[in-house]
Amino acid sequence: MQKFNNPCIKTGDFAKLCGTNKRTLIHYDEIGLFKPAYTDDRSYRYYSENQFDVFFTISCLSRLGMPLKEIGAFLNHRNPQALKKLLLEQREEVLKEEERIRKIRQVIETKLSLVSLQEELEAQKEAVTSDNSELFFESENCSGHIFQEYSPQEYLILSDPLNTSDHEAIIHTLCSHIGYCNKHNLNAGHPYGAMLDVNELRQEHLDTYAYFFTKVIDHPDGIPFHIKPAGTYAVAYLKGNYYDSEATYRRLFQWIDEHGFRTGQYSYKEAVIDELAAASQEEYLTKISVQIFI
Repeated sequence: MQKFNNPCIKTGDFAKLCGTNKRTLIHYDEIGLFKPAYTDDRSYRYYSENQFDVFFTISCLSRLGMPLKEIGAFLNHRNPQALKKLLLEQREEVLKEEERIRKIRQVIETKLSLVSLQEELEAQKEAVTSDNSELFFESENCSGHIFQEYSPQEYLILSDPLNTSDHEAIIHTLCSHIGYCNKHNLNAGHPYGAMLDVNELRQEHLDTYAYFFTKVIDHPDGIPFHIKPAGTYAVAYLKGNYYDSEATYRRLFQWIDEHGFRTGQYSYKEAVIDELAAASQEEYLTKISVQIFI
């Protein structure tokens, strides 16, 4: 509500109070969007204190991406009902933007966790190999350290079933899977992984994929998904080419058999460090895990 008979706030002062600049106020005046309460005979603009809320709302709507022309149309025909309709529409836009930002943050947090995992593994490697008697990572030329770790339940979006080593079928299925996940905004930052049937792996059919998968963090409502069961897993880390996994699997199953464990149906291959974090394939790091039971 106007407290004084005459507007008394100069353009520069009003701009500072609103966190903007004089050019913006002059532009808004020129296009008829936001006029000063009073202009004297020397063309000096003056504003009143009750115009703060109007300018603040214009700024908020503009930052949401609402065109100035649409904002002006509302202001030229403003009434309580129109304001309510506008605010409800913009609230919906804000909720969408919040969800978009949440997804982006989720991707960032996921990528940070993968890089941090690699750093933790490197630190453990130094401790394990301090006397150079045992290597920590698997590679084609060495036998490495096998972990036994508990993994919580995870949600996986699966590709169409493969059960083949045919290269064309694999590429087609992978591309379809990536497209599906992008279409439904399911990428939470985890690189796609692969599920391989343990029986096929024991026959050294390392190129026979069962499914590709994308790991998601939230329960995927309305989207078909697979649950990677919670439990104890035998885990090996392969450093280098993702596909050079023969020695890793041989060592992994040897360790499982030596300890008398039974296994789940699938092995899970998932990138920890890939082309996003490493320029050289030699630096890639892949986690390979198989659920085990006593």
